[in-house]
Amino acid sequence: MARKSRKGAARQASSVPAERIWNTALYARLSVEDSGRKGADTIDTQIELVMGYINGQEHLRLYDTYIDNGESGKDFDRPAWNRLMDDIRSGKIDCVCVKDLSRFGRNYIETCEYLEKIFPFMDVRFISVNDGYDSESKGGYSEGLILALKNLMNDRHIKDISRKVSSSKKAQRDRGEFTGAFAPYGYRKTVSVRGKSLVPDEETAPIVRDIFRWRSEGMGQAAICKTLDEMGILPPAAKLRERYNVYGGEYYKATVWQPRAIKKMIQNRIYLGHLVQGKTCQALYEIKGLESVPESEWHITECAHEPIVSLELWEAANAVCEERRRVYFEERPRRDLPENIFKGFLVCGACGSKLTRRYNKKVNPSGKEYEYFYYVCALNHQHPVDQRFPMVRFDTIYDVVFTTVSNELKSAKNLNDIIEKRSARQVNPRTVIDAEISYTALELEKVTERISTLYENYVLKIINEQDFVRFQADYKRKAESYRQRMEELSKRAALMAGTSISDNRWLIAARAFQNPVELTREMLEAIVDRIEVSGPETIIVRWKFKDELELLESCAREEAS
Repeated sequence: MARKSRKGAARQASSVPAERIWNTALYARLSVEDSGRKGADTIDTQIELVMGYINGQEHLRLYDTYIDNGESGKDFDRPAWNRLMDDIRSGKIDCVCVKDLSRFGRNYIETCEYLEKIFPFMDVRFISVNDGYDSESKGGYSEGLILALKNLMNDRHIKDISRKVSSSKKAQRDRGEFTGAFAPYGYRKTVSVRGKSLVPDEETAPIVRDIFRWRSEGMGQAAICKTLDEMGILPPAAKLRERYNVYGGEYYKATVWQPRAIKKMIQNRIYLGHLVQGKTCQALYEIKGLESVPESEWHITECAHEPIVSLELWEAANAVCEERRRVYFEERPRRDLPENIFKGFLVCGACGSKLTRRYNKKVNPSGKEYEYFYYVCALNHQHPVDQRFPMVRFDTIYDVVFTTVSNELKSAKNLNDIIEKRSARQVNPRTVIDAEISYTALELEKVTERISTLYENYVLKIINEQDFVRFQADYKRKAESYRQRMEELSKRAALMAGTSISDNRWLIAARAFQNPVELTREMLEAIVDRIEVSGPETIIVRWKFKDELELLESCAREEAS
């Protein structure tokens, strides 16, 4: 029998490439509103459905499961989703599979951005099981109109949910029901005949009574805190962490009692059995953030639950607070203090707490008096030893911040000139990015095909193992660099789509404060997000509109090159 040519066999085999195996991420999401609601979706049902689909497809291989439980779909700033995107950027995942589009996201603009720009640019396949959508199927992107309509409906759904939740909370308050997520310290939530109500907590209610009694006897707030700490009693925030595993934020949290917590507790009428709710409001359907409500509009329900302290004890404790306040403001000499321009901007670099301004007066060796302001962190004694700093003088912070802001404003002027020159030559700056995206996507496709062909050549023994490992590592490095570049370009393209260079918020804010001679609060409010202080030598200014600033700097670098 004639011997077949090995070279010909290789050509014949390579003409029918093996089907691509997709490393698939199973993504599931459930919002707080849906959790526990009768007939609502669950994480388990989502995983079961998507897992069944993946197992039924030979070309899909499950890499990992990513779950955002209790996360809203109004944006993509979610822990599991951020981890998934990190794995996509590192090349571990090239396919995302969800139950339906509403589990993916309910924000119309951002969802379309992922499906129509970011995922295609990063060579990521997207599958929505219940919607019958697969970006790799023929005509997958020709169904863009249907996809857009579904996303628009999901976007409207979250606003509708917000409107319904707001109305429901208002109705509950009108009925005298407690609407908070967690009961105040000293109480626990229960469901009574009237609805959601509060009952004294047998563990913490006696502590509340002790606090009121000590205060009514004249004990200071700091002394009460010290007593509670020595008794080993956890403060309210730490108690929430212990009981419900609740964390109020990403910053360092107090593990000792604070005087301000005692003050708020003494003034809170909830311990008299009265509900005071609606102090703040937030309406996502009106695109509004958290806002304070005037006291005249608060929802007050008297005798809504069992009191912890008597009226006499509550009034006695508050009388002591009022007397201390009167002495402080009336009998102490008052100074006309200058404006605290850093109020609300300074945060501790170790824990994220707001820094407090304090005043001091000293006498130098010559007998001359001088005064100064300084800033401290109330939780400094709780920081790790290497992160503690006693105080930072106002002058020190002012000099560093003013120099940093002045330099940034000068840079803004230079950026503005560069962008204006660029705009004069180029009508649409987006065209450059689009061209580079197309080129990078093409190069990534070529490298991906080479990796696939390389494996086939190794199986057919056209190349040896040593060459296969070497070539594969080189191609993977190139593919990763292209993916990273695609991610950068897609972010810039998304940013440019919503904000033109001429309307850049950073430039608009910076133009009003050119050539400053002093640092003002208006200047800080325009361009500064926060100022992190970790000691006299470590003061970092964080800017507002960070994405817009990075876009300008990137354009300027391209112009210079």
